[in-house]
Amino acid sequence: MVCPRGNPLAVSSTAWLRAVSLGAVCLCAVCLCVGCRMSVPMHLWEPPRLQSTVGKRVVVSTVAGPERLTGPIREKLLAMAPRDSGRQTELLDFRTLPDHSSIRLVSAADGEPNDLVLASVASREGADFLLRGEVMENQRAGDGNKPVDDSLTISWRLTSLTDDCRGGGFPITVDIETAIARYPDLALSTSREEVLTTAAVRESYRLLTPSVRRDQIPIEIPYLLPGRRQVRRGNAAARDGRWGEAESIWSQVLRRYPAHVPAIHNLALASAAGQDFSRAKKLARRAIRLHPSRLHQETLVWIESRQRDYHHAFGLPDPPEGWFVTSDVPAATNRRVNGDDQQTQTKRGRDAKKAGLTR
Repeated sequence: MVCPRGNPLAVSSTAWLRAVSLGAVCLCAVCLCVGCRMSVPMHLWEPPRLQSTVGKRVVVSTVAGPERLTGPIREKLLAMAPRDSGRQTELLDFRTLPDHSSIRLVSAADGEPNDLVLASVASREGADFLLRGEVMENQRAGDGNKPVDDSLTISWRLTSLTDDCRGGGFPITVDIETAIARYPDLALSTSREEVLTTAAVRESYRLLTPSVRRDQIPIEIPYLLPGRRQVRRGNAAARDGRWGEAESIWSQVLRRYPAHVPAIHNLALASAAGQDFSRAKKLARRAIRLHPSRLHQETLVWIESRQRDYHHAFGLPDPPEGWFVTSDVPAATNRRVNGDDQQTQTKRGRDAKKAGLTR
């Protein structure tokens, strides 16, 4: 159908379609030349969510609640204390303290240890913290109106016994589905209570010691650039968790093509995977200088945020190069979005703008 000449509506519609078509062509050209992205897993250290007890002595008081749950939780908590370097924590059962039988620790009100007296005894024995918990079952009605154990919540209270440490409280909640997803070995257990109590103790140690979490991070996929096949081969290795192999492949591409932005960006992430955060930041800033995209700016912020987590987790001093684009934000929340809590997500948006000014 031919539009009448002089029809302003027809002319404006045609111009709009041409503009949209031109924009789509330009977008496709950019994607083909610079590339797109894909998500790959990376395991990273994160600091304790409550207070680090690494290298400290912790006296475990009672765990209040149903005995069928509190007994196994106490046993597992004492038996599963981390002993590996960088996470080692000594846990003591309050019933093994030398003065337990000679001093009145029992409260006349509820028959449980009096924490004030117990704290005094534990302090004399060189303990740094006193840990007390309370189990709260979460149930829903099952077939026949019978309660079905669906999840488990433990509220922990960590009391500092020294002036140089702080304590606090923190609840943890686990359910069957997420427990098995996070700890696949628990799928072999035939007891729901065994799954819940074991997962709850493992999650509880994330409050007190450094732990590993799994993030999904974006890496670049080039299409028309030279060396694209090698970069994509490195991407496949990273996707399978073979970060050392991926780093080797991307390094070969970068030696041949020194301005290959996707290889530089992906190498920055590979360095972060190997905990070489100083090199990772150098590479991320180099990618920003060559192509200051939002992805590259966010990657720099993400790398430095993970470096802060690593230094905080193991009590390390600030890096020699200092901090470029981030400010310290304590890990005070358990609500996470794609590996970051909501507070950190907001801060990353501000820091990404700052990263755009960093050269």
